[in-house]
Formats: sequence, structure tokens, C-alpha cells
Amino acid sequence: MHEDPTVGAADAAEPLTRGGSDAPAAPPSHRLRPVALGGVIAATVVVAAAWVVGASVSLTAATAPSVMLQPYLDELEDGHLERAVAMDGTAAAAAELGYSVDLLTDERYALATDRPTAYRVGATRTENGVATVDVAFERGGKRQTTAFTLRAQPSGFLWFSAWRIEPASLPTITVPTVRFGALDLSVGGEHVGTVDETTVYVVGPGKYDIAADSTTGFFDFAVPSVEAEWDGRPTAYLYPTLTALGQEGATAAVRAYVDACIASTSYEPEGCSIAIDNSEGDEMSGVTWLLTRGPEFEFSEYSATAGFLVTTTRRGSADFLAAFASASGEYGIVTAEDCEVWVDGAVVLSTDGTWTFDPYTW
Repeated sequence: MHEDPTVGAADAAEPLTRGGSDAPAAPPSHRLRPVALGGVIAATVVVAAAWVVGASVSLTAATAPSVMLQPYLDELEDGHLERAVAMDGTAAAAAELGYSVDLLTDERYALATDRPTAYRVGATRTENGVATVDVAFERGGKRQTTAFTLRAQPSGFLWFSAWRIEPASLPTITVPTVRFGALDLSVGGEHVGTVDETTVYVVGPGKYDIAADSTTGFFDFAVPSVEAEWDGRPTAYLYPTLTALGQEGATAAVRAYVDACIASTSYEPEGCSIAIDNSEGDEMSGVTWLLTRGPEFEFSEYSATAGFLVTTTRRGSADFLAAFASASGEYGIVTAEDCEVWVDGAVVLSTDGTWTFDPYTW
């Protein structure tokens, strides 16, 4: 049997200290266990990832197209049209097109009835950085559904995008140039301006009672209540109609045109529907036209570029008489009966109050 030589030596040895004092007993020895840093780091990463995901979800929801659209819809619902069109750039876009924004003020918008009173945001479709948001509005007890377009814009925060509202397809009301006098335009019984040239007004959605009064008395407007819808199409075009005084002047202009054609000494009066075929080149003299039946016509509609359009409802007729001499030495009398007379064209009123008939090119 062998004894451990260290046992006795260890027990007999006395600790040595400087200065003869007793040294304190040494504390028991413990082996330190390594800390599991990998687990802590992994847990931290998981927590951080969860926070990022949560923050991402929250930020994504907060910057969703439908959410970005709501302030615009709130302003519109509250009747603050000026703020709404400033948000989506409609006012600026209309001005670039040369349209009038005079009716896009809160004061003028208050003149309209059946404005949107409530809304509900529907589905959102997103593709290639463009979002389309469906919105249902309550207007005058009816529901109107439209879609708004938003375009993705860099937000400056990581990879998230903000959404910019594209200009809405607001309705328009066009007041045409009448070329003879100005119009006093009223909405809801309130005068909003005097129009002396073709003007396209951009308006908010609603119902507009419009009146246009002529300063000449030759024409007026039969304007019904305008239902301005959110579909981007022109909502209303104000067409002037001739008053009794206007009809009198316009009719006289058409008849004066016919009389000038009949009084012509040419076998082919310029700008007239009546003409004789002289392809042989005979020399004609003593040309006489006789109106046997005048044309019947009506004023159909108004064109801003031409005037009040004239449409022949029943053609008239005229007889022709002239002497002729041919190149081969023949001569005699030539006649033609029932040459058709028609008066398709337009009448305009010049600034000096003179009515003129402009025929189509025959």
C-alpha cells in the first residue's frame, strides 16, 4: 500500500507571512463557468428583429395609400375644397391647362348642393408603384363610387415609400365664346363673374344651378341643373340659343345671302349652291336667276368656332336663263329649271351688331 506523499506535507506546512503575523486562510478555490453569450446574442437578435418587424408593420400601415388619402377625403367631406385641391395638385394642374379655378374656392363650392357628406374607403390595388384606391361617397342620398390614384414617392426612411395623391378627375363646366357680347354667370343665384371668352371652369363634385345672362338680348341659355360627377368627363357645356330678337336678325342674314346669290350675273355664283355646268367653256351673257321657292331652314346648335349653325330642312329651287355663244360659232339661249338652293352654314353676329351668314364651301 502506497501513501500519498502530499497529504502529510500539506497538513504540516504552516503559512508564512511577513512581519510575523498570521496570514489569513486562503478562500476555497472555485472554477468559473463560461457565460453562454451566444444565447444572449441570439435572444437579443430575435427581440430586435421582432421590434423591427413590428415597427415595419406599423410604419407600413401608417403609410398605406388609403391612409395617406384620408386627410384629403376629410377636407372634402368638410367642404374645404381649397385645401383638398391643394393637396392633390388639382388647382395647379387646371391652371396649366388654362382652366379657370374661380369655382374651386370654399365660398363658391358652398353654392353647390348635394356635396359629398360621407365616404368609405374600399379596396386598394397596387402595381409598379401606382396605387388605386376605391372610395364610395354619399351625395344627395345617393352613393357615388370613384377611384383615386396615388404614386409612390421616396420617404427618406429606410425602404418605405410615401404616397402622393395624383390630381383628381374633377368635373368641368364650359362657357363658350359667343363672339358678340359678354355673359353674366351665376351659380346658386350668386353672380360669380362676367365671361367674354370661352372659359372652362373646374368644379368640385355636387349639383350646380347655373344661369348665364346675355348682355345683348340676342341669345340666352337654357341651363338645367348641372350634376357634377367625379368621372373626369366634361360635365356641362353651356349652349346659347337665339332669342326672338336673335332669330329675327339671323333669319334676315340667311335670306340676304340667298337674295345675293339670286341677284348674281354669274352662271356659277361664288359661295352659292346654285351653279350651271359650263364644261364646254361657252360665253354666257344676260345671266338671270329666278327664285321659284325659297329654302326652309332652322338654327340647330351653337359652335364656338363657327357660330349658330344653319341646317336646311327643305331645299328651295331657282330657274336659270342666259344667252350663250360657243367657240364653234353657235349661239342661242340656255335655260335650266329647278336648280337646288340650300343654306347649310352658320350665322354670326359681329361686334357692330351686324348678322352675317357664312355658307359651307360647296
